[in-house]
Amino acid sequence: MTLVTGDRVRVTTRSDGVSTATPIPGPGRSRMTFGIRRHGRDLNVVPADAAPLVASGRLDPRLFEVAGLVRAGYGDEQTDHLPLVVARPTGAAASTASATTATSSARSSARSWIPRALRPGRAVPSPRGQAVTEPKAAAGETWRWLAGTPSHVWLDTPARAGVTERAVKRGAAQADPATYTLTLRVIDRAGRLVTDPSRLQPSPTVVADLNTGDLIDLTGASTGLVAHLAPGTYAFSGIVSTTPASSPTSYTLLSAPRISVAANTTVTLDARQAHRVTTKVDAASPRAVVTTFGLVETVAGTPFTTLLTLRGNVPNHLYARATGTVTGRTYEFTVFRSLAAGAVTYDLLLGQEGSVPANPAYVVHDAALTRYDAVFAVPGGGLNLDGVWSREAELPGDSTIGLGWFYDVPLPARRTHLFTPRYAGRSLAWSDKLDVRSTPTQVRYSEVRDPLRYAPGQQVRHTFSPAAFRPQAGGYRQGDGVMNFSMEPMSPSLRDGTLMVNDSTGITATSTLRRAGVVVATSTDPFVLNAGVQPKPRASYTLDLRVGQHVPWSRYATTVTGHWQFTSAAPAGYIAPISLLNTVAVGAFDLLGRARAGRPFTLDLVTTSPDVTSTVTRTLLWVSYDDGHTWTRVTTTPGAPGHWSARVHHPNLPGRFVSLRTLAEDDQRSELTMTSIRAYRLY
Repeated sequence: MTLVTGDRVRVTTRSDGVSTATPIPGPGRSRMTFGIRRHGRDLNVVPADAAPLVASGRLDPRLFEVAGLVRAGYGDEQTDHLPLVVARPTGAAASTASATTATSSARSSARSWIPRALRPGRAVPSPRGQAVTEPKAAAGETWRWLAGTPSHVWLDTPARAGVTERAVKRGAAQADPATYTLTLRVIDRAGRLVTDPSRLQPSPTVVADLNTGDLIDLTGASTGLVAHLAPGTYAFSGIVSTTPASSPTSYTLLSAPRISVAANTTVTLDARQAHRVTTKVDAASPRAVVTTFGLVETVAGTPFTTLLTLRGNVPNHLYARATGTVTGRTYEFTVFRSLAAGAVTYDLLLGQEGSVPANPAYVVHDAALTRYDAVFAVPGGGLNLDGVWSREAELPGDSTIGLGWFYDVPLPARRTHLFTPRYAGRSLAWSDKLDVRSTPTQVRYSEVRDPLRYAPGQQVRHTFSPAAFRPQAGGYRQGDGVMNFSMEPMSPSLRDGTLMVNDSTGITATSTLRRAGVVVATSTDPFVLNAGVQPKPRASYTLDLRVGQHVPWSRYATTVTGHWQFTSAAPAGYIAPISLLNTVAVGAFDLLGRARAGRPFTLDLVTTSPDVTSTVTRTLLWVSYDDGHTWTRVTTTPGAPGHWSARVHHPNLPGRFVSLRTLAEDDQRSELTMTSIRAYRLY
């Protein structure tokens, strides 16, 4: 999601609701810091130089509510522009055209005071301004104008679904007789009283009602930061910056996790009482790639974050002021750091549950980390692809917050990665995503790994986009009888992940569902078959899939077929998986999905079913070296449950493709016959 500042934010929300926002500074803004605040389903990411403009009302806060912008269709994969309303600065020429020529005259008049990159639209009488379209590619250029012009800017979608006004109560300048005044005396590390709320991040600066979850704005006053509150219990957290004359800016986390208001109340939070946040690893001189630190909490059962992200190996010092123990709700002090040391990278998620510690200094030894050897393969040679590898960890508890980072990866490649498997003594669930792209804005497909937990000292290896390439299908049945299927016709042989194709251009498909031999649903979508409501009693079904592809990002699985036989009944509960078998073919392929010609090659065939009570009874294999015109049966030998192995004797024909056909059955009358033309290649 590209912001009006020209910065971008990678927004991910998993199916289980875990959200992660990763800010990426725009060109020329490498030292920019970002405040991240999640409150409920809202996810705000505000650059430091935009925070004063948001606090003063000059910038619409919805311009930084990235989750809402994506929901409303303004993500970078959905559109290349943002609709804005810009108020005409005082002194700018106003149009005096008649109503019949208002639009064209407004556009002509706007050209006298808005940058050329903004495309003017209709005049907006209230506020006295202009609707404009901002191309995201020009956001950095127009931001310099927006930030330096005494104007106001709004998102031009007052009623658009997904982007909502911030649910906040204003700290009114005049106190209601039924309220009390809360004064926060925030003192920075130079000993100065903070009277401007924009000095703190994330923006806007608020207190939270621990009973209702409401947020109340703090306003500046000569005595500090004030809000007028009804009697109750509140919480505050913020990160204050201090810029000494001859030192880099420092950032200090200040928190008052429980403030009881039954009278006029003053709370002092002194950054000079904070302790420095440090991390040390075994590598001699690691370079910081990114740092995110702050608090992850729940307020009235709602996720609430106070986080600051700093990109690069900046010399800024981070501090945190200790708190007492917090009980009855999630309260997590967190430090995420990505480090680079030669060919090795680190992802460290550190911190403490229940309080901000008195000594936030962390020493992490490599032996306590998990070693991850990542292999990034590609579906063939000469494809001119690169990748973006994202990793994130879900914090323990009920905050549904993830923290992580991304890495640009040339393809193919190998990387060694070390990461923390535990946070505050509790196991972390790490997930991976690889976006494979032809250009920075053209993602061809994404590979998503399921969240996994690891142990200290564990060594793991994972290959992205591994051969052999073949079709895969899954399905779910609802209690009302509805059946839906998802297909991955060009899937690599992943054991724990999902492939998502972002552009179906060049892919043709037909899928057919039959019940007792009668066609009940068809689709030409390569990835989805919605079968609607089917009779609830158990019946025999077949699913047939045929897909052909000619795409610029893969040499493999040019034609695939799948024939699934299974029985299904509507579940007693809301939803249950359909028992479809799937077989992967795993081997010692190189990074281009190739095997040696003229040598024996072992293929491990792994057949799985979502029905944990089933037993796979056999898996058979045939191979072809002429795109499926002739087939040769290969002996398969059973191993562990669901595993068969085959010794394939490849001909000495470098450059030839190998096609695969498998047949698998289980003891629950499920069956899969699968064919993949050009599943891998010889070299």
